[in-house]
Amino acid sequence: MRVIRFLLITFILAGVIGGGYYIYQKYFLFGKSSALELVSPDAVFVFETYQPVMAWNQFTSQPFWERMSDMPSLQQAADQLNHLDSLFGQEGELEKVLRGNQFVLSMHPVGREEFDFLYTIAFSPGSEFGFLEKLEENIPPLSQINTRSYSNVTIKEFQSLDLERNLNYTLINNVLLISYTSFLVEEAIRYSQNSGTDNFKSKYKELFASTVKPKGLGVLRISSQGIARFMEGITRDKDLTMIKSFARSNVSANLELRFEDEKIKLDGLAFFADGREMDWSHNSGIGKSDFHNFVSNRTAAYFNYNLQNPRQLKSIQDQGFQYKSTLKGDIDKNLIQKGFLEDLTGEMGYMLFEMAGSEQQDRVLLVKTESADQQVRLLKQFNAGVDKADLSLIPVDFYLDQEIFIISAEEFPAHLFEGRFVGFPDTYITSIGDYLVFANSSKAMKIYIDDYFSDNIWGKSVAYKDLIENVALDAGFSLSVNIPKLYNTLVESSSPTWKAFFQKYAPQLKSLELMALQVKEREEGDQVSLEFGYNPQPIRVVSDVVLSENRSVQFESQLVYGPKAIQNFVDRSTEFVVQDEQYRMHLISSEGEVVFSYPLESKISTAIFQVDYYKNGKLQLLFAAGNQVYIIDRLGSLIPGFPVSPVGNEEIQHLNLVDYNNDRDYRYFVATDAGKLFLLDRSGKGLDGWNPKNVNSPLSSKPAHHRIAGVGDRMLALSSAGELFFFNRRGEAELGSPIKLGNGIESDYILVERGSASDTRVVTVSSEGEIVHVNLRGELAYRNQLERPDRESKFRLIKDQKDDRYLFTVHEYNKVSVLDPESKQLFALDIFSENLTFQFFSFGGDRNIFVVVDRDQEFVYLYNLKGELLNSRPIGGTGTIDLRHSVSQNEYVIYVREGTKFKEYKLPV
Repeated sequence: MRVIRFLLITFILAGVIGGGYYIYQKYFLFGKSSALELVSPDAVFVFETYQPVMAWNQFTSQPFWERMSDMPSLQQAADQLNHLDSLFGQEGELEKVLRGNQFVLSMHPVGREEFDFLYTIAFSPGSEFGFLEKLEENIPPLSQINTRSYSNVTIKEFQSLDLERNLNYTLINNVLLISYTSFLVEEAIRYSQNSGTDNFKSKYKELFASTVKPKGLGVLRISSQGIARFMEGITRDKDLTMIKSFARSNVSANLELRFEDEKIKLDGLAFFADGREMDWSHNSGIGKSDFHNFVSNRTAAYFNYNLQNPRQLKSIQDQGFQYKSTLKGDIDKNLIQKGFLEDLTGEMGYMLFEMAGSEQQDRVLLVKTESADQQVRLLKQFNAGVDKADLSLIPVDFYLDQEIFIISAEEFPAHLFEGRFVGFPDTYITSIGDYLVFANSSKAMKIYIDDYFSDNIWGKSVAYKDLIENVALDAGFSLSVNIPKLYNTLVESSSPTWKAFFQKYAPQLKSLELMALQVKEREEGDQVSLEFGYNPQPIRVVSDVVLSENRSVQFESQLVYGPKAIQNFVDRSTEFVVQDEQYRMHLISSEGEVVFSYPLESKISTAIFQVDYYKNGKLQLLFAAGNQVYIIDRLGSLIPGFPVSPVGNEEIQHLNLVDYNNDRDYRYFVATDAGKLFLLDRSGKGLDGWNPKNVNSPLSSKPAHHRIAGVGDRMLALSSAGELFFFNRRGEAELGSPIKLGNGIESDYILVERGSASDTRVVTVSSEGEIVHVNLRGELAYRNQLERPDRESKFRLIKDQKDDRYLFTVHEYNKVSVLDPESKQLFALDIFSENLTFQFFSFGGDRNIFVVVDRDQEFVYLYNLKGELLNSRPIGGTGTIDLRHSVSQNEYVIYVREGTKFKEYKLPV
């Protein structure tokens, strides 16, 4: 009996234990799932938290929420959560249900350009699911719940007139799945039933080995492949080189979320799927980096590498970059083996400039060196192709005394620096201080040089203090993004659907002003810090601005010319030239004092240039009046031998300064009102081949010399009869000129430099309103007829002060339409005047001013490119104005002539 009793007890215990184990396996071990095991590995990102309501409440309590909530999707989400909370019966019940349970929000692609969210909530064992029944019993009026089956799992669909789409949800074991896209719920069901299929958690094991369970508000789990997938979905660009390069890096990161000091902060560690280790060790010797004095204010995104040695780039090289073996071999032999990398400090800066319209992205790379002259020489030798080439024969260009040469090899910087820094079809090179400067076009290089020498740089502007601070000196890599400046690039590169979205919600999205990313090498791994700064102020409504005089200078007679700005060669201050109706020319200092007055015989008819005639650093003024060319020094004295009268009795209509090799061996390019061209040497004598050249009609703009690195020299003249002339320096016609562009041209032209002769364009508009592009091979590359409201309509191309950006105007009797370079109307003005002059000033980004001078009423109007009047009352003015942007004071300074006065106004930006 004892044996039987013992066996019976044994069998009972075994049954209890076995049954318990079976129940544990079924309902607790296999029945308990992690929410992340049901998330697809194609997720753009995953946000995991155990405090979802707290995270949401903190998010909506931030100052930027007031702006962001104007976006319907976010406002609807807030309203739905509030409504959901009310359905639980009392405030706080929703938080009690969710608190302590795993909540995962993931974004997924659901189409070529579409994305949606999957909400996955894993409840703890023993959790009650009665709240679902409670919610289903309290659905709003005009709503219903339908059911369907997928793979033997019941999916419920909540339909409501308040929702544009059905809300799908289901419960799998302990995990609640919710999404507006049924496909995402169905996909999660498949992951629950196929344990051998890779999910997000199994694919990115390194993320969960590092952070098993998030703390605080939650952790954002991201990967380069996920982010690249999102970028591919929103872009219309077929060239996805940079995106694919980023995806191939196979980097992922855990970033913990927090809010502080008007910033959104995400901090954590980064990992590489293949176990690679990056060398982000920084150059501790760079204690006082001067990078901020070399970064242009036009920069939308700045990538800063602060490494001990540029060879460290090899550890983060783009494995998928397609090297050209011949170019790579030449670089290795003629640069690397000759020690090119040895003198580099390891500090590099890569700038993406803000875009205007759909133009090519301007890119500039800065490479700090301890021996700029030696490395420029090595680069020139590489360009020449032989070690002992005569470097003086290499074609160069000069701009503001900076020598520029070109390496015509596609993606040269990427071949030199391990696949980094793509986007250079050709590479334009100069050196400034301790930096080598690489640009992807002649235009980009000249813009950068302009900005550097005019102090339009981060280090000279209080507005860029936050950007400077976010480039950490102890970080191997830093990325600073000026979101408002990058916004145009984002809009122009987006697909039509996303472009409409970004345009519509620009004010809300631009409230996020700064994105900063830093990567630092630490013992525990690569520390990543991602930060978003935002403007806490509500969208500002600008009140009426009435400009008042800041300074004025009184003269005896009416002013008829100017103000034309020149630079004081002693202190680099800005001075101005004006002329009165008695033909007296006056130079006004920056303090408003008259430096000299000089009597001329005629009205000044051309622009004013500064020349260093004696090659001693002291500058003189070059201009033409009547039939004479003058050079006057800063004390008001003529240079011996001037004025000269090279054109006989004809009137000089245009004059331009030419300095082929930046050696101050000047040429003066002159055009008369009878359509004759003269090229004079520095002393004013006519040169052979130009004695004169007859183009049969007056020019519509001044003749010019253009040197494009990789293309050569071109002498251009655009006649009012609609003919474009190309000459070489000897005055010989080239490229089949003249090229007939139309029956007449009353407008200026702009040269859009893009490297090669076929890509660089001369752009103008004919009197009939036809936009014409001609490349430097003399080929008509583009024609587009603008709408012509009536036969009296006037068409103009208006360049900015730097000959960089341009607009078109259509002037009817009572209306002025302003168009962008793609012929799209920016705005229209109702102005009843025929005698109007237009000017355009651009200082990057949205700092653009379109000027209308009404010569009949003697008024000057200032508009932004939305057509909004910046000065509620026009200022007085009788001619063209000069306008400057003070970076340090964050204001515009406006100079005008009105009657007998020269006036200065200031306008806050």
